[in-house]
Amino acid sequence: MQRTSGVILPVSKLLEKKELDILAVIELIDSVLDILRQNRSNCENVFHKIFDQAKNECEKYDGPLLIPRRCKRQNYSDNYPSDDPEHFFREAIFVPYLDHFIVGMEDRFFDQKQQCRSLWGLIPKYCDASPNTAQDLERLLEIYQEYIGPRAVVVPEVQRWVNKWKKEDVSTVPSSAIETLCVCHADIYPNVYILLNISGTLLVSTSASERCFSTMRRLKTYLRSSIGNEQMTGLALLSIHKDRQIDRKKIMNDFVASGNPRSDFVL
Repeated sequence: MQRTSGVILPVSKLLEKKELDILAVIELIDSVLDILRQNRSNCENVFHKIFDQAKNECEKYDGPLLIPRRCKRQNYSDNYPSDDPEHFFREAIFVPYLDHFIVGMEDRFFDQKQQCRSLWGLIPKYCDASPNTAQDLERLLEIYQEYIGPRAVVVPEVQRWVNKWKKEDVSTVPSSAIETLCVCHADIYPNVYILLNISGTLLVSTSASERCFSTMRRLKTYLRSSIGNEQMTGLALLSIHKDRQIDRKKIMNDFVASGNPRSDFVL
């Protein structure tokens, strides 16, 4: 199964990063799902190579590769009617393994795909490639109506934004929400600027919150059971952002100059 795991490995590494672009993640997931579906539709040829390698390793150390014991009535184990080990293991292990991954990834990222589908057309790289611009715009007005202006203002503004980037070379325009936000003029395109902010802050995974809980578990020990919220927040920020340089000498000088031994540290 190393071949399938190797396909999914880039997604796992990307989801563990602190800064994520949901559009880039969805694009990567779509490409991974396409490869998994191709392997599923061509499972006989794909598994044949895997089985040959496993068969050679098995025969080298343990003897011939055999089908597990079967009986007429079997409720808790695979009981496929096959005398060919390759066919048996393909139907019992490989095909369910692929189906599990495909269905799991589709269910896990379905909501994110629906959220970013309507925002996809605002990214300059995909402005001209969005097939349902009118439908996406209607979905934007429906979902984010409390954050943006009225329809009569948003529709022509989005049209001006799309037309602006259609004239540019696709290879040189921004391809992510963060890059687009840097080149979007908030005064000329205020509603587009708000939507790009939303697109750049949509959650993809729970890695950041899990890191925060892990940090709190390390900081708030039994000896610090009575620590206050402000102290806890300060220690957590120091622990999470280890790469930031802190001028300890300046902090101590400010503490001494305050003349109050109980004054709060402000980092």
